[in-house]
Amino acid sequence: MDELNAKIKGYLRIVNKNVDVIEQDNEGLIDFVIGEVADRVMLYLNSERIPSKLERVLANIVNTGLTRCLKAIEMTKEGTTDVDRAIASVSDNGQSISYANEVTRYFTTASDDELFTGFTALLSRYRRVKVVYPTHNENGNG
Repeated sequence: MDELNAKIKGYLRIVNKNVDVIEQDNEGLIDFVIGEVADRVMLYLNSERIPSKLERVLANIVNTGLTRCLKAIEMTKEGTTDVDRAIASVSDNGQSISYANEVTRYFTTASDDELFTGFTALLSRYRRVKVVYPTHNENGNG
């Protein structure tokens, strides 16, 4: 995963010249976004690894997510001062959770289509089918 992280950061530096400034001003944000996108892609693909052909695509997805996160962080700083808490409120009966941290809110509520911003068609080529079968089938085999 560290190798993937380094490669995506390298590609990210090509598409976004402000990566070093972003990393300095928001420590850990880029690693969080890369990790979150990688996890979501592996879940989407139903795979434990990401093909190397998708590394540049992931850099673009990370860049889009990073841009959205930075805008949300800036808007939050202007509106409220309490941005460090992860969960702002929980309602029991309605089962809703609202997040104070905009980065957490974006990545936990964004759909795959929204997060992958147009790359779902490309990613879907690499999806693995998950086959579900009973331990004992009708014919008694197994």
